[in-house]
Formats: sequence, structure tokens, C-alpha cells
Amino acid sequence: MLKAGKAVLIFCGLLALASAGCGKSEDAKRPTGANRLVISKSAGPRTFNRLLASDEQTSSLGDCLMGRLIRINRQTQQPEAELATSWQISADGTALTCELRRGVKFSDGTPFTADDVAFTFQVLNDPAIASPASFDFDGQPIKVEQLDSHKIRFVFPAPQAAAERFLDGVAILPKHSLEPVYREGKFAQAWTLATPPEQIVGLGPFKLKEYVAGQRVVLNRNPHYWKKDSSGNQLPYLDELVFNLDPDRSTQLLKFQQGETDLLSPVNADDVAALASLEQQGKIKITDLGPSLIREIFWFNLNDGKQKNGKPLVDPMKLVWFKDLRFRQAVSHAIDRNAIANLVFSGKASPQWSFLSSGDKLWFNAEVKTYPHDLNRAKSLLAESGFRFKSETELVDAKGNPVTFTLMTNAGNAIRQKISAVIQADLAKLGIRVVLTSLESRAMLSTINDSLNYEAALLAIVSGDADPNSHVNVLSSNGLSHWWHPQQSKPATDWEARIDDLMKRQTSTLDSTERKKLFGEVQTIMAEQQPFIFLASRHLIVAAKFDIQNLKPALLPDFMLWNCEELRR
Repeated sequence: MLKAGKAVLIFCGLLALASAGCGKSEDAKRPTGANRLVISKSAGPRTFNRLLASDEQTSSLGDCLMGRLIRINRQTQQPEAELATSWQISADGTALTCELRRGVKFSDGTPFTADDVAFTFQVLNDPAIASPASFDFDGQPIKVEQLDSHKIRFVFPAPQAAAERFLDGVAILPKHSLEPVYREGKFAQAWTLATPPEQIVGLGPFKLKEYVAGQRVVLNRNPHYWKKDSSGNQLPYLDELVFNLDPDRSTQLLKFQQGETDLLSPVNADDVAALASLEQQGKIKITDLGPSLIREIFWFNLNDGKQKNGKPLVDPMKLVWFKDLRFRQAVSHAIDRNAIANLVFSGKASPQWSFLSSGDKLWFNAEVKTYPHDLNRAKSLLAESGFRFKSETELVDAKGNPVTFTLMTNAGNAIRQKISAVIQADLAKLGIRVVLTSLESRAMLSTINDSLNYEAALLAIVSGDADPNSHVNVLSSNGLSHWWHPQQSKPATDWEARIDDLMKRQTSTLDSTERKKLFGEVQTIMAEQQPFIFLASRHLIVAAKFDIQNLKPALLPDFMLWNCEELRR
């Protein structure tokens, strides 16, 4: 089964912010003196090793520090040359050859060569590392051939559709810095949050200056960065990027309103009114990019594994409910998605049924099964599975056990707190008692990805790319982000096995029409089986101070920092 990374979490012209990117601004001389951007993040990174984590916080910061061979331009959604100056795909789709950029140096001044690319893929191909960015085909890794010091070829065991796009998710590592710890079997301990900043070496526009746990991450300009603007000025323009760690969403909004931070992304729909006066004063610019690729999802833990102490990850009684398709479908019918779109997002969202948002114009399947708010249908499905009402307010299963579960979401996020309340109220109408609990974002991600000991969760999923291959880690049964039951040694259900097969086939199918058909069936299965109960896809709204230039907000993350090397004041 193909396994791949990029979960599982942006213009002069149509959507320009102020004078951003227009005329000669991007070619102006780099300003001197204090020249920085301050951004709020809900949590810090899990690691500084981009190949060991794929969460939004680690990815966003890591992309500022690290370099890639090919980057997906978040605005055009097309691949563009980065550390590779050019690339060529073989006619049969089994090989990708890249010419590497010459004269490039890491942030410590060490030259970049094909050795670094080969080392990076040696790490990716190592099953002991289990990188979320790794690729394999039924256990067969990508073969890497060094053709010379600045030319490299990737050979796939089978044809690879959109082969160049997967390189966007692979940060190139410094062989000279990390090979010794890799040889010692200590790669997982390299570049932790406790690592001294000067030891974090990358090819990105910035380098690590400071990390203060729970407070901030500070990056400063990489003097060895290779990229220049069209006038020959070395990028980045900014001297410093500061990430404030503010778990509470209200704090993020307040800091932006008070001018303590420079960007706010995404902006909640009900915050637009609070920011309107600042926009009227010409201090900020708010941009609504329309339907986004951010989907709010609710799911049950279907994992039948055990904790270290031998106890089940999920109460076996509740696991029987959660694995019952009619139970999941009943819950889906009970949730009022229109209420979520209108009450939580002030109408700046659409009810979500499918794995993809309607904002994904190329791959979205509009023909999937939908779950309109229908309590009668929900009750009928529950009755078919042996559930019954003990009283008007209490549902019990066939053995008389009251139906109740704990729903976990991230603390300090007003949107998810409101969605949780809607779910709790809607399911109460079915006699299901939902207990709400909130965890700090990093603690919640650790619970979902590591301990696996929870009952149900509410989060958002964001497409890292517009291509179906970016979803493999979520959809494949052995994927790290297959959250309802991750890293299965073999598919736990027939429908998951079918999705595995479809994803494998679409990945190696070079015909775009056939790929769309295969991925359309994946969406059909996901909508039928409801392992993720999709709720709503919001509009992507972003805000920035008016003096920030070269902003290119996009639907793919990082929505505003993806071109951080071009941003300037």
C-alpha cells in the first residue's frame, strides 16, 4: 500500500492586499534596522525536525527553516523550482530526474549537494524512523540515484502520478550535521525542542534564533539563503519572524487588534465585525478568499488496541457502538450542519458531507451521500441496531447501557467550543449524553497521535495540497493520520481495504480522468461509512497590517507565510 506524507495541517492582482506584490515593491532594497513580523500560533512545534511531525505548527515553522527541491505555489497550486532548478518525468511515470541548484549553502555555510538529498531519502526510507513524509509502494521504497554532485534521480517501483508534487512535503536535511546521530540510531532525538538553536541547520530563508517553551519561537534571517529577487537583492527581506504561542483564540484576536501581532489567519467569521473599525481606519486589510479547504470533522475512536497497561484504548461496550455503521450515520443525521454554518460561522461556511470541500474545484465529488438534519431518520437507524429509549431523554443500547461518550477538542478555540455545544445539544435530542472536554492543542495532538486513549474528537482537517496524493496519510489504513484507527498492520474493514486499493491505483494512474474516477469512489465510501463525520467548511478569511507587502494569501497552508522569503514592510 502506498504511504505518503502531507496531511493530516495565500498577490498582485485579484486578491492583492494593499499594494502587496504590485509594481516594484518586491524588488526594492532590503530595509535596514528593525524589520520583523509577529504572528500568533495556537501552539509551538512538536519538534524542529520537519521529517518527524506533520502537524500544522511544526510544518508552518519548519517550512521557514528548511528547503525543498520543488514547492507547490500555494496561490497557483502548481509546482515550481526551488532547490531543483528543473525536473523531468519519464514517459512511463516511473522516474523523476532533478537538476539541483548550484552555489547553495546551508545556514551554517556548508555547501548543498546531491549527497544531502540522498541522505534525506535514506532517512525517509528507514522504517525505524517512520516519517510521516515517507513514501513506499507495498513495502518498496523510492530508489534514489546520484547521477553527479548536482543531479539526482528518483525511481519508483510503479508509475507515480504527479510525481513532482510529493517533493513539496520533503525538507532536505544536512548530511554533515545529522548523519552522525542517524548512524548512532539517535535520529529521533535530533533537533528536539531542547536542541541549541545554532545546531538547527537548514536551507530555508530563516534560521532558529530562540525557543521559549509555551511563549515564543524567534527566527532570524539566514544570511546564506540562495534566493534573490528580480533586481538581484538577496532574500528574505525580513530580519526576523516571531511566533507568539497563544493557545487562546481570544488572546490572538486581542493582540492583533492592539497591534502586537501583524497577521491573523484564519480570521473567524464573527471576528470580522470586531476588526471592521481597524480596516476603516486603514490600519489593516481583511480578505475573504471564499470556501476554504479547511473542514471541521468529528469522529469516534475505532481503535481496538490496548494501552501499555493492557487495558483497552476504548471501552469495549462503547467500541461496539462506534463501530456500528448505523450508529455513526444516525449521529451524522442528528447534527444540524446548517446551524453550525449559520451560528458558528455567521453564514461564512457551507455544510460539509464529503471528504473534500467544494472549494477543491478539480477533485470534489458532489454526488456523495448526504446527511440532512433528520431526527426521525436518526432514530430509525438506531432502532435497527437495537438501541431504544429508556425515557424521552435517555437512549440505551440492546443491553440496557446508557449511551454516553466524551468528546475532546482543543481548548481556547471558540469555534470548536461552539461546534461542541451544537453537537452536545443535537445528540441530547437522541437521548445521547455527550461530555465535553478540552485539551491544549499539543496535548490533544499527542492524545490522538500517540496515546490513542480517547473516545471521540473534534478538529479540522486541512489539505496540504490540491492533489489526491496529499491525502494518502489520512486515507490509507496504515497512515499516521488515519485518525479513527491509525497505523493498521492490515485493513480492519473491507471498506478500508477498498480505499487502500483505490488510493494505490489512483497514485499510479497517469490518466487524469481515471484518477478522478478512482478518487471520486474514495469520497463515496468515506461519505457512506462516516469514519469522519464532516460538519462544515468555512470561508478562508485573513487579515494583515496594511504596511506588509508581497502577501499572497492562498487556500493551501501556510495560508500567509508560505512565501515568507518575499514578505516585507
